[in-house]
Amino acid sequence: MNRFLSLFFLFIITTSLISCEKDEYFIEELVNTESEDEYVIDGRIGIKISKYMNQSSAGYVQGADCYGDYLFQFFNANAAVNIYNLRKKVFIGSVELTSKSSNHCNNVSFSRIFFKENDEFPLLYVSGSGSGTYNHVQVYRITRNAFSFSLEQVQEIVFPKSSPHNHLYWTDVMMDSEYMYVSSAAHGGGGRITIFHIPSLEDGEVILNDDDIVDSFEVDKFTHHQGATIFERMLYIFDGVPQWGDTNYLRIIDLEKKVDFAKINITEKGLKAEPEGAFVYNGRLFCATNNSGILSIDLIYER
Repeated sequence: MNRFLSLFFLFIITTSLISCEKDEYFIEELVNTESEDEYVIDGRIGIKISKYMNQSSAGYVQGADCYGDYLFQFFNANAAVNIYNLRKKVFIGSVELTSKSSNHCNNVSFSRIFFKENDEFPLLYVSGSGSGTYNHVQVYRITRNAFSFSLEQVQEIVFPKSSPHNHLYWTDVMMDSEYMYVSSAAHGGGGRITIFHIPSLEDGEVILNDDDIVDSFEVDKFTHHQGATIFERMLYIFDGVPQWGDTNYLRIIDLEKKVDFAKINITEKGLKAEPEGAFVYNGRLFCATNNSGILSIDLIYER
């Protein structure tokens, strides 16, 4: 018996139906296909991409994540952070950063760790996505006084030097409750997900080595991996730089089964801008683009 799961997002098991009618979605007829361009394992997916709100147009923006009603989108090279109120759909302003080292800020991910027990925001992990030598992540504490925000770097984590053994080339970090999940371009052309324990803040600046790897597994090749987020043990990652001639894809990776679950051509579905940031707000997937708006990505899955 076919059953549509609800609702704004994949894999939230509930008996309620999605608020939009099914025929508003483009339902992909992709059942165990052999296509390299698109696939869905054991089912099909409908997708609807909509403009949620505008962005501030200034600057070369990169990764983004939200906590509560607040979205933080970083600029390339730690130049600044744009802050939005997602509930009110307004741009609050920009905060300049002072960091210990330059960082591309390709992906941004909130942890479940608080610097102090009464802090409003958990620690934010910002990926360097470096050139393949030493990749690093910067850890920020965010504080707020009314509408005034400040970000302070409290830790830097350096990943092992890239090698054919560890495949840690162009790394991006996604945070879970216990682990750091690292997407990277594997040597030999594939993609890779590598798992580390989250270092303690008490350790200060941390240099990891291959012995710190908890687990890793191969996935399909990334063209240029962009914003990513974890929700309900699924990794949602945007892939592609359209101005370089890439097709944009939404990749979905099952972290429990360690397999690629779906690859969806979102250029064909209307997302033609560079998909910089991925985040979940109120149980719904969003994409913060490079100055072309913040978009909602509604998905519906049918077995």
